[in-house]
Amino acid sequence: MGISITHTTWVVPMGIHRLIIFNNWLHPTLSPPECPDLLHCLNKIKSSHDSKALQKFSFLLWSIWKSRNAVVFNNEIFNPVACLIRAKKASAEWRIRTCMSVDLFSRGSSSSPGTPSQLVRWYPPPPGFVKLNFDGSLINSSAAGGFIIRDWTGRLVKAGATYYGGTSILVAEARALHDGLRLTIQVGFNNIVIEGDNKIVIHTLKGKIHVPWQISNIIEGIHIWQTQGTQLIINYIFREANMAADWLSKFGHSITASFSSDLCFSPFLRVILAEDVVGRTLVRRGV
Repeated sequence: MGISITHTTWVVPMGIHRLIIFNNWLHPTLSPPECPDLLHCLNKIKSSHDSKALQKFSFLLWSIWKSRNAVVFNNEIFNPVACLIRAKKASAEWRIRTCMSVDLFSRGSSSSPGTPSQLVRWYPPPPGFVKLNFDGSLINSSAAGGFIIRDWTGRLVKAGATYYGGTSILVAEARALHDGLRLTIQVGFNNIVIEGDNKIVIHTLKGKIHVPWQISNIIEGIHIWQTQGTQLIINYIFREANMAADWLSKFGHSITASFSSDLCFSPFLRVILAEDVVGRTLVRRGV
């Protein structure tokens, strides 16, 4: 594994190559065999005038070089997931420090000084609590939901998804919350932080708005759990901080019933969880 600057050899470890393709982080033509060496890659990026790709490519090279040195000099075992996450984290931090979001960077635009922005990331719950993130998904008039439970170290406790069929996104979101909360209590946790990106569900649960009739029974069931000793901290979050639950809700469309696991069963989900733990931060504009 390595990069020979002298001979401009572009050698991508197979694990990294697969993860790049899985995550759509770099275009497949910027990796072997379509792009056999560094000069080919740089020329492709230059001819496309793609500043975003150049920035990502640079951080990927830096991260692979760091991993190579760790293997050669410290006898460490190469970890492709950690290598890619380090590159993505450094890339995201660079964009944040230059006050430039991914979308604006790819368009070569800059926002006006008055455009409000906010740094968004997933945070672990306080010690002694677990965090439940939930989300719903609607595809072709069919709904599904997903949830994920993690402890204060970011460790996965449970992940779940359910296909709900022909129902509204509001009901799917509320049911995903209910399903996740029920499983959290069954596992044995009573101090729970709840996060979701549906304002209606969150504000209803906090008593800020009238309960929509479509989810009244679901919300009533959650309030009953609260009277039985379950302590809830309820937060609305932006979707950028809810990526794991979002992925699980979309995964729910691929199954026909309910699913839950205490294992990270997908490489896609594994990358999201690892990036959450290391503090992947995104810039949200227009808030």
